[in-house]
Amino acid sequence: MFNNTNLREELDKRKTQLSPNEVNAVLDQAFSVLYAAYCDDLRIQNNLELNGKDQAHFSWKELSLERIYSVKEIEKTCVAYRLRFLDSRQFKGEIPSEAISKIKVLEKHLGIELKNFKIMAPSDRFLLEDCDKDPLLFVEIGDGYHYLIHQWGNDMVWYRELAMWPLRSFKTLGITIASVSLIIAMSVPTELIVGSGDTALTFARFAFFIWSLASITAIVTYIGFAFFKNLSTYQWNSPFFKQDF
Repeated sequence: MFNNTNLREELDKRKTQLSPNEVNAVLDQAFSVLYAAYCDDLRIQNNLELNGKDQAHFSWKELSLERIYSVKEIEKTCVAYRLRFLDSRQFKGEIPSEAISKIKVLEKHLGIELKNFKIMAPSDRFLLEDCDKDPLLFVEIGDGYHYLIHQWGNDMVWYRELAMWPLRSFKTLGITIASVSLIIAMSVPTELIVGSGDTALTFARFAFFIWSLASITAIVTYIGFAFFKNLSTYQWNSPFFKQDF
């Protein structure tokens, strides 16, 4: 006689049946919203692939200051970790939907269409023109500054900065070669050094150091030309597989 009340059944009793015209109107509205979102996604994807340069002007006051980076700050990071900072159209990976969503939110906030996107990532994430992943998507905002929109992928190994230090510039490469040559020269057992006496021994070690320096320099030069390696200072913003000095 006194049964428990099922809220779903009570809700159904009070449900208003829509007419066919009302159903079509609701479906049309939902389709319009989805289609508009789809068109926005296509437009943003097109801007990422074509990378237009005609960026509209807007006030920096509307941006988060902690996400604004100068080109000098970006260059230092790229050189330290041996990364490239290139147009988004050259990125060969798939840009995640989260990045597209953040671009749409930022465009709505600024009231403009964003273009001229850049990506910071290791060289193997780009389609270079003559030929441990953690890409960052930026948009250029003018005056040598870029705004960080999205980061995805895995963190880089902790030792990457140290491992890439010798390849930063001619200076770091020279210091590395000289240090390795000195270690080799000082590690050679005394009995293998030709001559006798302190003067002869010192001269022999110095001569062996010069030989080691020349040999390692020759090997490094050969690897650089044979495998198209280049220093980070010269390649961080180069769209080419190898950039001439």
